Amino acid sequence: MPARIKMSSPPRARASRSCGNCRAVKRRSPQCGQCIRTKETCQGYRDEWDLVFRDQTSHTIKRSKKSPRGNDTPSTELNTPTTTHSHSHSSRSPPPARGPDPSLDDIGVNYFLQDFVAGGRVPTRGYLNYIPTVYSSDSEHPTLITSMAAVGLVALATRQPELAAHARAKYSEAIRYVNNAIASPTESIKDSTLMSVISLGVFEHVSNFESWVRHVKGAASLVIARGKSQFSSRVSILMFNQVRADMCAACIQSIQPFPDDMRELQDEATKYTEPTDAFWILGILSSRCATLFARVVAKNKGAALPISWSDFLEESIALQAGFKTAAAVLTVQQPYTSIQEPKGSSAFISFKGRYDLYQTAHSIRLWNNSRMVEIIVCEIICWLINKIITSDLDGSGPVSGQDGAELKSKLHYAAHIIAERGEDILSSIPQGLGLVFAPGQHQYFEEPPQANVSGGYMLVWHLYTVGKSPVIGDGDRKWVIERLKGISESAGIDMALQLAEDLAKIEIIGK
Repeated sequence: MPARIKMSSPPRARASRSCGNCRAVKRRSPQCGQCIRTKETCQGYRDEWDLVFRDQTSHTIKRSKKSPRGNDTPSTELNTPTTTHSHSHSSRSPPPARGPDPSLDDIGVNYFLQDFVAGGRVPTRGYLNYIPTVYSSDSEHPTLITSMAAVGLVALATRQPELAAHARAKYSEAIRYVNNAIASPTESIKDSTLMSVISLGVFEHVSNFESWVRHVKGAASLVIARGKSQFSSRVSILMFNQVRADMCAACIQSIQPFPDDMRELQDEATKYTEPTDAFWILGILSSRCATLFARVVAKNKGAALPISWSDFLEESIALQAGFKTAAAVLTVQQPYTSIQEPKGSSAFISFKGRYDLYQTAHSIRLWNNSRMVEIIVCEIICWLINKIITSDLDGSGPVSGQDGAELKSKLHYAAHIIAERGEDILSSIPQGLGLVFAPGQHQYFEEPPQANVSGGYMLVWHLYTVGKSPVIGDGDRKWVIERLKGISESAGIDMALQLAEDLAKIEIIGK
């Protein structure tokens, strides 16, 4: 069992939630009524983000390198948080002490919040935009703190390799906390426990696909155990969305149907969700895609399914139309701007001179999730049309004439959508990796900066989906491969390199 990091610093006072005036005169119990009684203009309460995020990373890394805070050793085996263990120690034990001389826990948590929540160098908040509510309400929960610290440290280890062993040890500690929390009837249903599991999924994503899929299934099991009552709060629905999105990606990439128990929860959550919310619409469409894909593959392998290829095609086309509608909703709810660099410019990271600027990292994720799944749906459409055109399905020979012409027209349209959505994804890469500024701060760096880990985590599957597309050209695929290799090198995401190597083996069309 790895030793815990020793910290001798005195406990740090909790951040004040007082209004601005009351903090200035150090009132102990401000209720804003204080401002009324003193006839002062209340400045309002502190932004929840101010209470969560403190940027001390650069300073504290240097300090920790000079004065190591523990003798953590890496664990040789990482368990998934789905296994329930007996209580070897309380899941609600006191959290690590934090003082003015920050510990490795502080460093890891701080960097996690900076990269995945606050958006790092780019002035847009990260795509895990629901974390402040969970963290602010349970910021002393050891399971949550340790999980966030583990992810923050492994992200920092890409720039400070000496932190890698601490990150692995902290991960093992977080897994023990999670297992204990899951074993407790009261702790297992808390938002902080689910948030811990979601956070640790980032750590698994850095490793390899198989371990990440196991972790996603574990998170789904926890969501299912939380039951229908979890949808009473907005943040719980957002966390369910996160787990659902990860499960859809895992199912699509491993060609498995979306689980029935998750679908039942999705049906229940619909009662508490705004039906026009783009995130919610896309989740439903993605779950349908996962099941459709698995059924098409199963039928092609000989499964006796009571549905024809033509019926599958009709279902696929209807699903693609759903994504077209969702894109129209996204255009209103999450607009973005396209920038086209002049020919011969030094836009070293843009795709064919184009890069798109979004309001937030969360917006990038929404758009690209939609594009990625729509590409897969269109690939299914293309495969089905080719199957129908070239096969003697009813004994009358291959489809020809007007029916054949209509099918070929649909084939060309689907291929066009694949290419178009692919270019949209690739144009989101510069901002997604934190290499260009967000709207209002349009500026290129003079030299290529280092990509952020959260952006790499968010974009890996999107890039891979475009790279393996049957309509992508040789040069564009090489561009994708180089981006994946860059993410692997700069963000330390091993899976990105595995996917880049897989794309390199794909036979280029026409050769």
